[in-house]
Amino acid sequence: MSLEEEGPRVLVTRAAEDAAGLTHAFGRMGLQTVLVPLLERAWDPTEVLAAVASHPAPDVVFVTSGTAAQILGALVPTAWSDARWVAVGPSTAARLESLGFRVDYVPKRATAMDLAKGLDGLDGATVIYPKADLADPATSLALRARGAHVVDVIAYRNGCPSRAAADLLAALPVHATPIMSGSAARRLAEHVPPERWGELGRIVAIGPTAARVAQSVGLTVYAVASPHTAAGMVAQTARALGIRLAP
Repeated sequence: MSLEEEGPRVLVTRAAEDAAGLTHAFGRMGLQTVLVPLLERAWDPTEVLAAVASHPAPDVVFVTSGTAAQILGALVPTAWSDARWVAVGPSTAARLESLGFRVDYVPKRATAMDLAKGLDGLDGATVIYPKADLADPATSLALRARGAHVVDVIAYRNGCPSRAAADLLAALPVHATPIMSGSAARRLAEHVPPERWGELGRIVAIGPTAARVAQSVGLTVYAVASPHTAAGMVAQTARALGIRLAP
């Protein structure tokens, strides 16, 4: 069936447990969403528990994803109670606060680099940074450049579902592909042959890091969401498709 017969289609590559918000929002706009998860998360409690034991009183806990927040809430809900908790964006902050953590700082732009650059009092501070195994090392480097002692904690690992390649090819063509992470961009480029990249439609990146990774593997980024949040991604994808949103 052609795209014209099916209507506007959007490829959603988020982990299955994170996709409901996007698919619901796109559906309300009259778009058809095709869910092909490119991420499959596995918690790794070893480093989290070790970090609590070896660093019982850090100055800052630096949280850049809802998944990291969820893991900390489940594994170490009472740890680091005197630390300054900071979050990459409002969604992550809300997740932390729902778990009982008090968030002290959220940057105006929801990126890990803005969080690292916007914090004060980092010189000599011990910063716990729970993250995925595929997280961009630039954030830790930025914190260290500002004098922080960074404890990188691999809290979860991002694998790729075994059927991702076959499911991706079966899903194409689409009108738009939102890219929510650099790892999703890499897997798109890996599993979709270059001669079929045009079938991904207009690629929209959630932020500058995802856009940079996508461009580094050869994908063409049509637009970057602003703000760098799921809501910003929905609005930017609509604009990329020429859909006018209600004020």
